[in-house]
Amino acid sequence: MGKAWVKRWSPTLKDGMGSLIPALEITPGASIDELTWNLPPSKSHAIRWLALAAQSEQEVVLNGLGNAGQDIVSMRRCLGQMGVLITDLGSNGEALEVSTNHDDQPAKGSVAWKIHGVGTNGLQPPISVLHAGNSGTALRILMALCARFDVPVMLDGDASLRSRNHDVMITSLKKFGVKVSYGASVEGLPLLVEGPWSPPEEMELDVSTSSQPMTAWHLAAPALPRGLKLLASGEGVSLRHSGLTKTLCERTGAKRGLRNGELEPWVPTITDASVHLPLDASMLSFACLAAKVAGASVLLNGTPATEDALGNEVLFEVAPSLGLLLTERSITVEGKASPIEVNLQHANDLITPLAALLALAGGGSIVGAQHAAFKETDRTHGTTALLAQFGLLSTFENGILSVEGGQAIVQPQGLVRTYGDHRMQMTALVLAMGCKDTVLVEGSDLHEVADPEAVQRWKSAGVSVENILHQPW
Repeated sequence: MGKAWVKRWSPTLKDGMGSLIPALEITPGASIDELTWNLPPSKSHAIRWLALAAQSEQEVVLNGLGNAGQDIVSMRRCLGQMGVLITDLGSNGEALEVSTNHDDQPAKGSVAWKIHGVGTNGLQPPISVLHAGNSGTALRILMALCARFDVPVMLDGDASLRSRNHDVMITSLKKFGVKVSYGASVEGLPLLVEGPWSPPEEMELDVSTSSQPMTAWHLAAPALPRGLKLLASGEGVSLRHSGLTKTLCERTGAKRGLRNGELEPWVPTITDASVHLPLDASMLSFACLAAKVAGASVLLNGTPATEDALGNEVLFEVAPSLGLLLTERSITVEGKASPIEVNLQHANDLITPLAALLALAGGGSIVGAQHAAFKETDRTHGTTALLAQFGLLSTFENGILSVEGGQAIVQPQGLVRTYGDHRMQMTALVLAMGCKDTVLVEGSDLHEVADPEAVQRWKSAGVSVENILHQPW
């Protein structure tokens, strides 16, 4: 019996029957004329505010978290492990009880979170592993926050986060005198970090692949034992995100010298002890794609202001060339599409859905997004592979993603691979609406990383979407 059981559940087909794969079984129904699309809160804003509020000496309410994605929840959970009490609030401001069996998740009906700040030196070493889930932003911030502790702390993440490169952050930890140990081979996690930190007078950070390490040290700076000069090297990417970090630090009392890399400790202070989180502008790309694929009008719950869009406001600029009319409250298919070139140096999260849009519209090219190779998966070549499964042709060469326009979606054969990447899974979910027959998409819950309503949205429009365990053999 033992041998048969082992053979059945072997993860490979070589020596056994293979593992079942969580997937979505999507069967498009009748045509859709209109879709209601509620954008989730910006996880970039939420994660940064959580770190700052936790180190304040206030009770800070973060509003607009009714449909928070799991990246935000991961940061919340880890702060809770470090002694930060977070209370869920309902629509009337009432405190909500969290189910004992689901105490790693917000309470049902929660629309705001009250963070009970512990001060700059109040964070406590966790007694168990800090698991950042899928969030690279949360992981890097947690690595910096844990540098202060004089006991070992273990940090981990999901499979995609384990496979990502953390060298820049690890090197900077070592420059702070922090001991870091981790496994060999392709997985950089779990990671063991042991301080206490001893900041150098000056440190350089390579920002050519990610701005997250810069963000991490800025958000850990309130508890610094002394100031330091933090300098950027390399051509910066995602500068809107690092700019957001500096803006929030200044808003909470950091000295203005931090714009020049001068980090000094401070006690974060939030005006009125209340924050209203903006919506996630990057999620607009999927709503735009849905309008194009379904030929439907999309009604939005709003859009963020340009200064809160973190580079994703480029969607408003290119919408007319995609044959779309994008306003604050709706998206409609309107006008004639034309070829365009889009620079995503500071908005690389858009690469996959935007490439799909180019294929269905007038085509064109995406430049400046080479650093998308360092996300959950290599989104540069991964995008071309995903689109090809739907018969949409594209190439990525010499840093340029080229897409021919006027293409049509083709029914995919077998399971659509999404490579453990939530933005690829959400792109596939939308493209499936352009198919006549049932489509199987790998990853039944990947969308919950950023947009928990992604599946229910289509179900409400009459589409059959079922969670299944796909048998690949």
